[in-house]
Amino acid sequence: MAVVTDSKARAVHDPGSSSPAARLGWLLPALVLVLFALKPLGPLKDPDAYWHVVAGEHLVQTGQFVLDDPFGAGTEKVWILNQWLPEVLMHWAHAAYGLPGVAWLLCLGSLLVGVTVYAACRRRSSALVSALVLAVTFVALSGSLSPRPQLVTFALAAVTTSAWLLTREDRRARWWLVPLSWLWACSHGMWFVGPVIGGLVVVGMLLERRVSVREAARLALVPVLSVAVAALTPVGPRLFTSPFQVSGVTSMISEWQPPGLTNAGLLAALLLLAVVVAAQMMRGGGEWTVALLTVLALVLAVTWSRTTGLSAVVMAPLAAAAIQQVTRQTDPSPSRRERLAVLVSGVVSLLLAAVLSPTTAAFPGIGPNGLDAALARLPAGTVVCNDQAVGGWLMLRHAGLRPAMDTRVELYTGERIRAYLGFIAAKPGWETYPQLVGCTFAVLPTDAAVVAAMQAGRGWEVVVKAGGFVLLRA
Repeated sequence: MAVVTDSKARAVHDPGSSSPAARLGWLLPALVLVLFALKPLGPLKDPDAYWHVVAGEHLVQTGQFVLDDPFGAGTEKVWILNQWLPEVLMHWAHAAYGLPGVAWLLCLGSLLVGVTVYAACRRRSSALVSALVLAVTFVALSGSLSPRPQLVTFALAAVTTSAWLLTREDRRARWWLVPLSWLWACSHGMWFVGPVIGGLVVVGMLLERRVSVREAARLALVPVLSVAVAALTPVGPRLFTSPFQVSGVTSMISEWQPPGLTNAGLLAALLLLAVVVAAQMMRGGGEWTVALLTVLALVLAVTWSRTTGLSAVVMAPLAAAAIQQVTRQTDPSPSRRERLAVLVSGVVSLLLAAVLSPTTAAFPGIGPNGLDAALARLPAGTVVCNDQAVGGWLMLRHAGLRPAMDTRVELYTGERIRAYLGFIAAKPGWETYPQLVGCTFAVLPTDAAVVAAMQAGRGWEVVVKAGGFVLLRA
């Protein structure tokens, strides 16, 4: 009798392969991907989504990538459109189908993030393990699956991490990462994460003695060229300075603060980190590449709320490989039915999103929608003191008005943001803010502290109230 040696044949005789989990393992990734596709479905609640659409429209109309802001009344810095590619896509979707088009595009982007993470994990683990890691990654990302260009960073970080782990195995330079980095640099300000991942893997390979110094230098050309081509985007070399525009105001931005210890996304990311660290301890360490990527992921997880999900994306393929090794799951290549299930789940999810989005996303999920008629009667060019969260809404829905504040925080100085915060909280001296920005009308939540102060004999009168917002006139 012939000896069974191949992995697929071993799976037949593996007692564990007859368990319900093993029999249904091929279906689980498809089910998790449905969550990625449909979780974001609904009205657009992210304040940034609205001004991203406006940015794409302005770029299509003017071709300006670096410009003085024509929309806000309080901005003081140059506007660098370093996320122009997805912004143009968002504008096209909005021009064709309105807000439901943007909502559907979000579902597509979220699904692509899930598919790239799944592919990175599946290269290194069984369908069952891949689905498990994908589900944990979904929890880590769930707070970040919003209509922003950051979805591009999540997807391309998964692709880049997987590609460099393959380079670690076969020592082949993957030059296609260079043009991929150019696309990334046209899409999101955190494009530099790709070259950082590449650099860490090259250093790790050198420390592990997988390559000679000469081979490491050749592989290092990939991240070096990836940085170089970023200067060749339409934004030009100013792309390198654009991330630093926000550096002076990060202390006042919630998403640039460390996540809370009870944050579900942080706990999910730390779980993946713990799996990788535990596996390394069991193996006795010595894998410098894994250690360097783990340190990077730890920094991303605990330092800023907005990068916690990115930490999980980087760790996902390493965690999948670690669980695969410990559990010794059978690891055949994806079967035809598994590939078909993934394809069908993606297509059906997007079709369902297309059917539902005209109803679920027909109206904005934020903003003073009840004041639309009153705002439409204001003269073009009117400066409006507004709640920061509705600045982008005003830019898109009432293009003739000039909001005094919005969530493009990199365009404001720290002094201007502090003045705004003092105004909203009705702190002593709040009266100077309307004079500073030149607003003659205000659109604010009815429960904002400053609303009562403005009505208490301060020269402001209520025009109309609706939907939790009030329009006041000086």
